Amino acid sequence: MRKEILIVGLVLLSLNLTGQELFLDSLLTKPLEKSSFDKNQWYWTELELDTSEQFLSVSNWGHVILYTNGIRKYSGTMVPQSQKTYSSFKNILPISGGRVLLKLKGDHPLFDIDSSTIEVLSPADWRIMERQRLVAHGLFFGILIVMALYNLMIYFAVKDQSYLWYVLSIVGFGLYMGFYYGFALEYVWPEMPHWNATFFALIIPLTNLARIQFAKTYLHTKEYAPRWDYFFQIMSFLYAIPIIMWFISWASIADWLAATNVVIGILGSINMTIITLVSIQVLMRGYRPALWFLVAIALFNIGAILFIYREFNYLPDNFFTQYIIQVGAVAQVVLFSFGLSSRLNRTRKMLAKQTIEKEKLALEKETEKKQLIEKQKNELEVLVKERTHELEAAMDQLRSSESELRELNEVKSKLFSIVSHELKSPLTTVDSYLNLLINHSSKLSQEKLSELSDKTKLSLQNLTRLMDNLLIWSQMQQSNLIFQPVKIDFRKSIDKSIKLFQPLLDQKSIKIELDNQIDEIYLYGDKEMFAFVMRNLIHNSIKFTPKEGKIRVGVDLNEEEANIYVVDSGIGMPASLINQLLDKGISSTRYGTEHEKGSGIGLLLCKDFVEKNGGRMKIKSNKGTEVSFTIPLFITEEVDQIV
Repeated sequence: MRKEILIVGLVLLSLNLTGQELFLDSLLTKPLEKSSFDKNQWYWTELELDTSEQFLSVSNWGHVILYTNGIRKYSGTMVPQSQKTYSSFKNILPISGGRVLLKLKGDHPLFDIDSSTIEVLSPADWRIMERQRLVAHGLFFGILIVMALYNLMIYFAVKDQSYLWYVLSIVGFGLYMGFYYGFALEYVWPEMPHWNATFFALIIPLTNLARIQFAKTYLHTKEYAPRWDYFFQIMSFLYAIPIIMWFISWASIADWLAATNVVIGILGSINMTIITLVSIQVLMRGYRPALWFLVAIALFNIGAILFIYREFNYLPDNFFTQYIIQVGAVAQVVLFSFGLSSRLNRTRKMLAKQTIEKEKLALEKETEKKQLIEKQKNELEVLVKERTHELEAAMDQLRSSESELRELNEVKSKLFSIVSHELKSPLTTVDSYLNLLINHSSKLSQEKLSELSDKTKLSLQNLTRLMDNLLIWSQMQQSNLIFQPVKIDFRKSIDKSIKLFQPLLDQKSIKIELDNQIDEIYLYGDKEMFAFVMRNLIHNSIKFTPKEGKIRVGVDLNEEEANIYVVDSGIGMPASLINQLLDKGISSTRYGTEHEKGSGIGLLLCKDFVEKNGGRMKIKSNKGTEVSFTIPLFITEEVDQIV
């Protein structure tokens, strides 16, 4: 059934401002005067629909109660998801048709009577709309996550603050889009509608602050545009105004949210205009990386303008206008990444040129010294020795710096090699699933669609864990991980790890058994490294254990250390693979019982972390796999921090 737009009857049969409920005549086209409307007042309206199965969408109202056949159904933008009859970020109510009564209250902070409509949708139309939203935004958010993690790893590698501010701006924009399209209310804070209604007034100023800092560091405004750099500082302070106004609205001290929206719009327009002008000025002064910045900003602005025009009904509401801002954002993210790469290469060339000029200058000075030696040989002998000593020290330092740079380049090359190799397969898998969901959904059964959705979600989860392992591996290669031993409560750590993977355990119907008495056991080691080891060992056991399998976790104690073991009833490990891991420290890719792909990096990191904590790892495999490792017991009171 094609969706039918029904404008809520907006003519009051009786006007009573004493707080009593008022009745709206249904299906009338005469609009209600805004001056006579109170968003804190309850209103009634009546609809007569056909008797087919339908979905009723009552947009914009804060509280909606539907009465049909003696049954109450609840929805509303200010109603927690658990209290809604049908859980959705929209006000959706399933009905069977006939005569229905609606009780409405528009107490959303930004409620607008002009945009309040009632839509009648068929179940097929509703499923298509939801499928388009999930697939399109799943791909969009996936790209944002990958680009954010990629640039975050580069930040940790080169310590350039531009990358950090860039990552924060990506995260902020992603959070706002998640809020705007309802994913935050559905999956992040479903029981916090008031927080969701005001969230945009906090995340937009914070995201724009990150954009300002990114523009300053990327464009080198202190060097190329010092006056604009001072203006950026003023803009940063001005963003405290909407943040304070948001807090007042969120804390229900006063309802300033509409005014906050206006302030954010004004500051945002000024901010984007100034950033565009500054990028043009910096480009005209010869800073070539500003070209990438300017093109990226222009593409994003075009998408944002078309998006705003659609919101104000200046453009038709279609697939292109709905998702043009996402396309612009993705283009901006990619171009910014190219720009950061160009900027990094340019900086390296400048440093190399400065080094050559310094060496040339030093050589010229040395020549002058030789000429002076002929005239003042006796007086300059001591000075020549001192200069020679300084030059030797400088050369030693230069060689040391060269060696460190070579090691860093080797680590970087190895990291990029691992990233390109390990990410290709899971990304290809996700792309294949999404291609099936997008292009062949009409040919697939509901059961197959559900299966593909679960596989896509699992592939994304595996990709996230792989990215976490790669990030930790890169930190280890650069010696950025600090060993901080503390007192560890073994039982609490095990419970946290099991709780983390409970959905996977339920999905494969795998039981975890805890052997022996594991309470009141305290270990001594780095709490983050120990938690990482337990998470990876339990996750590997789940991955390589078939459905209805079992996993045992336990500990054997002696006077000074504990031997912790994780035993599963899975497919086991070949002896060659165990030898390759423990003796040679080489990772290897394997597939789990549900075709889950693993890189082997996690188990390799577990071995390194165990050894950093003064322990040793063993692996046995017969019918299943037993992985055990030792860790010192807590036997001194000098350390009192408990995990």
